[in-house]
Amino acid sequence: MNWKILSALAFAAPLLSACGGSGGEGPPPTEARLCPSSLDYGTTFTGGGGDGELVKLQLDTTKMTWQVTYVESPIPATKGTVAPTRKGQTASGTLTQETQLPTNKLNQCAFRLNGASLDPNRPARIFVGEGVAGGTIPGAEIQFDGILGQGKVPDTTFPYYPFIGFSSIEKNLANVVGTYNQLGYHQIPSQNFAPTVVDTKITINADGTWTECDNAGVNAGKCQQPGTNWAQSSDGSGAFETDNFQGQGKPTLATSPVAKGFMIVGKLRNQNVPILIRTGVANSSLTPNPQNGLSGPVADDESGISILAPQTNIAVNSQNGEYIGVDSEFDYRTNALVGTQATLLDPFNPSQASLTKALNLDFTQTVPGVVTSTYASAAAGSAPTGKFIFTGGVFGFLDLSNASSPYFTIGAFVQ
Repeated sequence: MNWKILSALAFAAPLLSACGGSGGEGPPPTEARLCPSSLDYGTTFTGGGGDGELVKLQLDTTKMTWQVTYVESPIPATKGTVAPTRKGQTASGTLTQETQLPTNKLNQCAFRLNGASLDPNRPARIFVGEGVAGGTIPGAEIQFDGILGQGKVPDTTFPYYPFIGFSSIEKNLANVVGTYNQLGYHQIPSQNFAPTVVDTKITINADGTWTECDNAGVNAGKCQQPGTNWAQSSDGSGAFETDNFQGQGKPTLATSPVAKGFMIVGKLRNQNVPILIRTGVANSSLTPNPQNGLSGPVADDESGISILAPQTNIAVNSQNGEYIGVDSEFDYRTNALVGTQATLLDPFNPSQASLTKALNLDFTQTVPGVVTSTYASAAAGSAPTGKFIFTGGVFGFLDLSNASSPYFTIGAFVQ
């Protein structure tokens, strides 16, 4: 095994193992919880899905139930169609306390969302922290035959979708003003679920105007305002909305962008954590679609999630800890980060080196706030293939070591 993986696993071991004590030292101290001792539907986690959905998640840890409300959605409600979508629908079910994480401290903050996954071997899970919930929301089977050969979506089942949400969000745009780095991941269903990456600089102004400078995608090298001015969404979610939001890829069937962007600004650790989702649009009817007002065949269905973090230098060791989330491969991931090393682990199989990604981090930051990474196994002097950004105890990581299959994950600080 690579010694750097061994080193990272050695760091992860105390984070992912129970605290022990020897016999004559008295009872062990009470561990501080990583999450609230109880939750009910009075707490709502507003956030975004990796599928481009704007979601409200509620958990009741006494009644052991969950509820998801799809405030905005590009996901068709029925297989074989593109509209209507899940927008306005709710899903619910029972919770089961997680038991398969290595410590009780972690298990008491993790739950299975029974009925949310379309694959019985891949349960949907939510990990709860102080003010943040991350994990997965209900999946979907998607398929559409297209119209006259255009806009065909291959039959694909997603067992669940990645999600991150916040119990407290910023609703005053004046408090979001600033310049940010943005990293993310989208898919275009009508182009065989082709992946597109989000790698930009975004500047947001108090009047809602904004500028996006793209490092990738069809607008790489350009700076422009890719949608209408940011404003509070009329859906009452507390998110900010931009319409006619340009994607990172070319629309399948649209003369100009018709998708929407929703920015949910979580408040954690006295910092803003902006999550920006692109909610794609598709329409097949000649009559006006009551959900979006469009008529005729349209496929601007690129959808996905990204995170924004301030363009401010990040100090070595300032982000040390353990983070948990879900990646673009729909796998649960823990990131054990210390100094200039990070290791992405399977939290349910932390000792299996074959399931890890060991990374070396470079805090030089040619772009303030962007920490670059290389695989620990890469030859000395190899060019960076990955980027990390951090804000409020949440990170985004984009890796382009495989250009045809980009990798992305968002993780929230656990301990």
